[in-house]
Amino acid sequence: MSDVTTYLLNYALDHHIGFELLNGIDSDWPSLAIPERNMMFINTNWYKQEELPMVVAHEIGHMLNGDSCYMYDKSSVGKINAESAANKVAIDLLLQYCKDYDIHFNSYIMFIQQFCIPLKYEYIAKRKMAVM
Repeated sequence: MSDVTTYLLNYALDHHIGFELLNGIDSDWPSLAIPERNMMFINTNWYKQEELPMVVAHEIGHMLNGDSCYMYDKSSVGKINAESAANKVAIDLLLQYCKDYDIHFNSYIMFIQQFCIPLKYEYIAKRKMAVM
């Protein structure tokens, strides 16, 4: 497991967020957060291992935001908003990791590439990195 993934899981523990690491499941099974049960299920066998830090940070975002996993049945707009908010938290967590370990990037593009952040959130990374 990478240092950044370990950092994020320790962050979860420090914030009393439960998790289970699943390594014997299909590589395309998505990780998920269930705030109602204070539990995340992280697929450590994810087929794109380089995405795992962003995946963990994203699920922590759902937990911190209190997103109900059942809300997705109600509205696609609600799902889009919840996913966007979780990704914003994930970016903050990854930036905090970089700050804590004195990791610097020459550009926000390098940052989003390093952590496999979806391109539609590059404006957030750009804005947040500008104030660091």
